[in-house]
Amino acid sequence: MEREYKFYGWESADVHPVNEEYRLIKDPKALYDILSDIWCSETCAPRMRDEWTKENKTLGQCSITAFLVQDIFGGKVYGVPRSGGNFHCYNEVDGRTFDLTSEQFGDEVLVYEDNPEQSREEHFKKEEKHDRYLYLKAELEKKLKKLSLIPLVDAAAKGSIEAAEKLALGYYHGDFGERNLAKAKKWGSYAAKHGSQAAGELLLLL
Repeated sequence: MEREYKFYGWESADVHPVNEEYRLIKDPKALYDILSDIWCSETCAPRMRDEWTKENKTLGQCSITAFLVQDIFGGKVYGVPRSGGNFHCYNEVDGRTFDLTSEQFGDEVLVYEDNPEQSREEHFKKEEKHDRYLYLKAELEKKLKKLSLIPLVDAAAKGSIEAAEKLALGYYHGDFGERNLAKAKKWGSYAAKHGSQAAGELLLLL
C-alpha cells in the first residue's frame, strides 16, 4: 500500500537530486519519508518546541528543511510572510513548488505566489537555527549510509565479490556509521577467498 502524502505540491514534486551524494533520495516524497523519522523537538524552532508532537512533526521545521531540500534538489527557497516578521519557508525547483512542512498549518491555506526569496546566509545568522540545520543534515546522512547498505548486502548475498569488498572496506572505515570490525572481517574473508586483493590486504589489518 502506497503512502498517502499531504504536503503541499507533492503531486508535482517530480524533481531529482542534483549531486551524487544524495543519489539514494529519489524525489521530495522519498526525502519526506526519511525526514519523518528525523524531525523532532530538537530540530523544532525553540519558540514552538513546547507545542511539538510526533503527530505534528513538521511544526517549526520549515527553514532548516527548505534549505536542506535546496542542498539536495537545487532551486530556490521562498517565504510566506507570517506574524512577527517571520517567514514560512518552502521550495521551488524547476518550476515546481512544494512545501514538505506545510502540514503543520492544518486547514489554513497558504499563498505560494509572489513571496520573497529567502537567503540561508540571513536565516543562519541565528546560530541556533544553523545548528538545527546541521543536526538535521547529519542525521539524514546517517540514514543514507544505512540505506546504502541494502543494495550492497543484497548483491553480496547473491555472490558479488565487488559488493562484498565494498562492504568489508565500508565497515572497516565506518562508512555505514560506526566501524564494525567483525563484519569487515566477515565480508573481507569472503571477498579475499574469491580473489579480492583489496580485501586480502584489509584482512592483514584486522
